[in-house]
Amino acid sequence: MPASRPARWLRVLAAAALTLASLLVPTAASASCLAPAEGQDPFAAADAVFLGTVTSVANNARWATVRVEEIWSGPDQPVEVVVRGGPEGNTATSVDRTYLVGDRYVFAVLLVDGNLEDNACSGTTAVAAIDLDALRPDEVRVPEGAAAGATDRSSSFDLGGLAGPVLLASVIGGLLLATVLLARRREA
Repeated sequence: MPASRPARWLRVLAAAALTLASLLVPTAASASCLAPAEGQDPFAAADAVFLGTVTSVANNARWATVRVEEIWSGPDQPVEVVVRGGPEGNTATSVDRTYLVGDRYVFAVLLVDGNLEDNACSGTTAVAAIDLDALRPDEVRVPEGAAAGATDRSSSFDLGGLAGPVLLASVIGGLLLATVLLARRREA
């Protein structure tokens, strides 16, 4: 039985080491944001609100180049803007926002020294997480430089792009049908 005493001490020592090691591991900081009160406009604090798609990211995915589709409120915006979801360089904050290329967002940003600034506490929301039609205001504007009446082409179906493939498939299908019919005629 004396052999069990060192084994017990070894287990206690291992448990203490694991506990201390878990205290030394750095943890990610999380933002402590207040959600808007029920019935309150989630975009009320924003200087500009617009719908757009992220086309590229920089600065650890905290800065997004955005193709603006609709302007909901605030000043006019060009067709392409940069939204800053955190500071420049290797500096980070607990409220940095990151973006995914190809995702659509309703951006609720602040205008700071001519830049569009965003953070994890703003009303910016991924379109996939909301009912876009329910949130869209009655009147929206197109970005500067966009054609009047321009719509979001990412969700519409372009029939003009199908004309060539459909024509090619029709010609090949017609040739195959003619070949099959001629082969049957010769057999008969």
